[in-house]
Amino acid sequence: MPSEHAKLSPSDSSRWISCPAAIRVDESLREQGKLVDDESTFALEGTIAHALAELEASLEFGKITKRKYNIEYKKWLLWFNEQDYEVGTLEEMKEHVQAYVELIRERLQRRPNSQLLLEQRMDSGVEKCWGTSDAVIVSDTHIEIIDFKYGAGIYVMAEDNSQLRLYGLGALDTFSELLGTPDLIVMTVHQPRMDNIGSEEMHPDELRAWRAGVAAPAAALALHSDDAPFGPSEKACKWCPAAGFCRARVEQATLTDFGDVFAEEEPKPTPPEMLTPTEIGRALKRVGSIKAWCAALEAAALEAAYGQGEHIPGWKVVRSGGQRYITDHTAAIQTLIDEGFEAEKVSNIKAKGIGELEKLLGKAKFKELMDPLVAKSTGRESLVPEDDKRDAISPASEAADDFKQEEAA
Repeated sequence: MPSEHAKLSPSDSSRWISCPAAIRVDESLREQGKLVDDESTFALEGTIAHALAELEASLEFGKITKRKYNIEYKKWLLWFNEQDYEVGTLEEMKEHVQAYVELIRERLQRRPNSQLLLEQRMDSGVEKCWGTSDAVIVSDTHIEIIDFKYGAGIYVMAEDNSQLRLYGLGALDTFSELLGTPDLIVMTVHQPRMDNIGSEEMHPDELRAWRAGVAAPAAALALHSDDAPFGPSEKACKWCPAAGFCRARVEQATLTDFGDVFAEEEPKPTPPEMLTPTEIGRALKRVGSIKAWCAALEAAALEAAYGQGEHIPGWKVVRSGGQRYITDHTAAIQTLIDEGFEAEKVSNIKAKGIGELEKLLGKAKFKELMDPLVAKSTGRESLVPEDDKRDAISPASEAADDFKQEEAA
């Protein structure tokens, strides 16, 4: 099996199965330099958690010696400590990993004659699609794969999960001839931070039929068709780098085609311009995808305009949301005391904030006394209409301003 990453990865399968055009889009964006395969903070955290999970399970189930574990754990701990996490602690990660180890033990105890394999790399039987399963439990009658999900943002379902099914197919093809003919494939997701353990059970014939009828045809389109179809959906679009500017997504999200939303067989109410309750209920199902598309569109437009310097007709990038703040509260308090204010009334100006100080002093007096002690935070980049009064910005213009300020200082 090739050592490089699979062109069609199981973890991205919900995307390329629903939207075979996704692979062509990725290649085009990569050629344009608009797709960089950087790992997010949360993805990195998951990678580190998986490494600890493999290490702890390897020790617990006799895959490595205690001496080997100690050596590898020291390396892992150094890696962990080098990261800057926004959420979670070492103790929490250890707790969640231990829950994963306990789940493996419980599943092994269900079938005493089973064998455990960790981080097993397997071919799914779908062209250009292979991956690594966190844990595989095999016997002559059953196979179970366990997928450890460390994320806490999205609840992962085991049912109809294409990633798990592709892992299950890999295990089935890899081990069935060696151990016999299993009659059950169990695909389990374990998401300890969301208290989520779920499984889907399928007969081998059913799983192979899904591969032949769903996964393999989608892969063939994705890999070999120059006009592979788009298939926008909540799952397919969620992590797609083109989600904000994909035409098919726009048409799907903005209800260009009402045929699959509104019930034509229902009698129309009076007045006919109003939706029926059933039509409202069906339209509401699109709200989530519309909101997601709006957010993706705004993010893509801002990245194009500010990050890549592309002109979006009718729009410009400005700084917005900067907040004023007191730079030296001690000096501010003393200034107010010198003006005759009682100390107990101004001693908590840090808690009061700028707005309350302006009310206390009046805007003119506030400006006279406090201007030298007030600064404004940078704020964030925002895309606004071109007639907005604020000055347009770009990375180049801001770098030039910073240079001028450094020279002046």
